[in-house]
Amino acid sequence: MSPKPVHIAQISDLHIKPPGSLAYGKVDTAKALERCIAALNEFDPAPDFVVISGDLADTPTAEEYQYLKRLLAPLKLPFAAIPGNHDSRELMRAAFPSASYAFVSGALNQKIEVAGLDLLLLDSSVHRKPHGELEEPTLQWLDEMLASSPDRPALLFLHHPHSRQASGTWTARICSTRAISRPSCAVIPACS
Repeated sequence: MSPKPVHIAQISDLHIKPPGSLAYGKVDTAKALERCIAALNEFDPAPDFVVISGDLADTPTAEEYQYLKRLLAPLKLPFAAIPGNHDSRELMRAAFPSASYAFVSGALNQKIEVAGLDLLLLDSSVHRKPHGELEEPTLQWLDEMLASSPDRPALLFLHHPHSRQASGTWTARICSTRAISRPSCAVIPACS
């Protein structure tokens, strides 16, 4: 008998604005998220987990995160989120205080175990910058998480894309010496 497949849904770049506001003056991101949640709730088979991989808010403001929480309330599936370059770690931590963050301050990394699979959510956000970077504490945490369960497959989620061609950067480090060298590990960026 083969094991039951594990279904992970990933959504990203929600860019939620305050109620009644359009992103970039044109896009009703709240309505788009409502349609997305309705579709996720109807999937058959249902996803085992939903990863929201960055840019939850647009500006960001506390009002946007509170509105996001209201918009996510109808989601019938468990979920976790990591920040992108449009997000604020502090505001996300305040909006989602029960999340299992790896650190009490700083990066909002999370490890979630789903049906024999490790989901490692890596915070690649850099305060008020568009680019991504994995800080040394995050890389150390990643090493510890991968070492703690070497026989379990792992999926790594982050907002910013990685590149095997990059040299001298965090992307080169993660691709050459860490997760990518583990056969049962895959890196899943929100955008590429």
